[in-house]
Formats: sequence, C-alpha cells, structure tokens
Amino acid sequence: MRAAILYGPDDLRVEEVQEPVGDVLVEVWAATACGTDRKMLRHGHPILGDYPARFGHETAGVRTDTGERVFVGDSVACGACAPCSAGRAAICRAPTWVLGGFAERIAAPPAALHAIPDGLDFAGAAMAEPLAACVHAMARGTDAADAAVLGGGTIGLMLARLLVLDGRDVLVCDHHPERRAQAQSLGARAADALGQHDLVFEAVGRVPAWEQAVAATRPGGTAVLVGGCPAGTTVELETGPLHYDEVDVRGAFHHTRAEVDRALALLAAGDVDWRALAGPVVGLEELAGALRESTGGEARKLVVDPTR
Repeated sequence: MRAAILYGPDDLRVEEVQEPVGDVLVEVWAATACGTDRKMLRHGHPILGDYPARFGHETAGVRTDTGERVFVGDSVACGACAPCSAGRAAICRAPTWVLGGFAERIAAPPAALHAIPDGLDFAGAAMAEPLAACVHAMARGTDAADAAVLGGGTIGLMLARLLVLDGRDVLVCDHHPERRAQAQSLGARAADALGQHDLVFEAVGRVPAWEQAVAATRPGGTAVLVGGCPAGTTVELETGPLHYDEVDVRGAFHHTRAEVDRALALLAAGDVDWRALAGPVVGLEELAGALRESTGGEARKLVVDPTR
C-alpha cells in the first residue's frame, strides 16, 4: 500500500510500505490536514517518535473487517493516570497516539473508532478531530455572553460557530478580510481589532497572540489558550490583571471520546457546515507541496484522498 512517510524535516516521501499492524485495519477515504501537520512536516513533533514516521491524524474510512464507516480518533487515553482518574482524559499522561492517516490504510485500536453518522461525508467526518478540540475548549470557557475569538483560522472559525450556536455575542478578530467575511457568514461579528471581552479564546498559537488574548480579557473574565506554541516557549504576562483583576487564564488541549462523538453529531446535523471549511482535494503525491503553500486568505482545510 502507499503511504506518506516523513524521513526528516521537510523530507516527505510517498512509498510502497507494508500493511500496518494493529487491532483494526481501516481503508482511508479522507484525511484532512491542519496546522499541526504543517509543523510536523517542517520540524517534526514530539508525538511522531523517531524518523521515518507516518503522520496524519484527522482520518475517516471503512473498516476492512465489517465494512462500517468510521472516524479514526487520533488517541486513546490510558484510563489509569491521575488526569484520567479525575475525568480529564484530554490531558492523559500516557495516551496511545494513532497516526498515519495520510496513507491508503491505517491500523487502529477499537477504542479509537467512532461510527460515522448516516449522511455525513468522509471528509466532513475527518473534521471531527479539530471540531472536538473546539468542543473541549468551549467546556474550558465560561457562560459569558460577550465572547471573542482571536484568530480566524479553521479552529477559530469552528470556535466562533460553536459560540454562535450557544447564543453568545461573538467577535472574531483576524487581519485577513477573507477570514472576517467567513466569520460573518457563520453568524459572528468580525474586526481587525480585538477590544475587551468577558471571554476570549486564543486560536493562533503564537506568543504575541497569547499575550494579546490575556490583555483583552476584562476584569473577572477568562482567557482560554487554544493554539499551541512550540515546546519550551515562555510567555510574559503582566501580573496586575491576573492578581488584582482576577483574570483567569486556562489552557485547552485535545479532546475526549465523548467530545469527538459530539463533534460528529454537530457535523452530521449541519450545525457546523464542514463544506464551508473544506479546501482543495489532493492525492498523496501532492500532499507535501500543498502543506508548504501559504495559508493566507480564506481558512480552508486541505482534504487528502489517498485513492487519487
């Protein structure tokens, strides 16, 4: 079978490889790409392990043993560590990562598989992974009516849509006019200046954005940091708002199994329109070039079809 293999930074090759070994073999019909995949291509990632490595973590396809349409979750929590025991499986200390969606087939443990609701396309189902992370981020926030999202990429737009569905007054801040227009089409307001808000979601993943999100949070409000910065990065925050204004700063990472199922249901119902975020469809041979392309303009997710 064919698979995209990372041999090192910016060294991606499509090769004939042995069938993957695992509990359940899934024929991949669609895999979507995100900013993390671009990071993995450029300079690796801790969860990849040693090179050569397979990657791709937003995956949907068909079980080869039963013919069932499934979404392949990218992790399985251990269920035994302190966070898992406390009901916080999203930050499991010893998860089993399930990578390799950029291939014709992927092997996964049964606990990673989720049934795809009837009527939901494979490409839409693959987007349950980032949407589940947004569902989780929402749970890390508050019920404040006045909310803002800093960053109009696909994660920021998904967050904005979830906030709109929840009846909030939502502002999306992004310097790309195309992304501001996308935010407005989802029911949010949009601007290139953030202002002050009771609840702020950061969805950029850069130090200045983290600092800006906290600074834009009103006294007594909450900033939720969704975008991941490089490992070892430090952030400087003014102490006054944290202490005297009791501004809460919370991280939001990954998702739980229940949040994946919630994301699939939202996509299947059309509450979150995956087609509004879908970009070009490419085959495995086109993947490297597509990941290297600029991400300016509209926020769209690359869709990989291994059968092309």
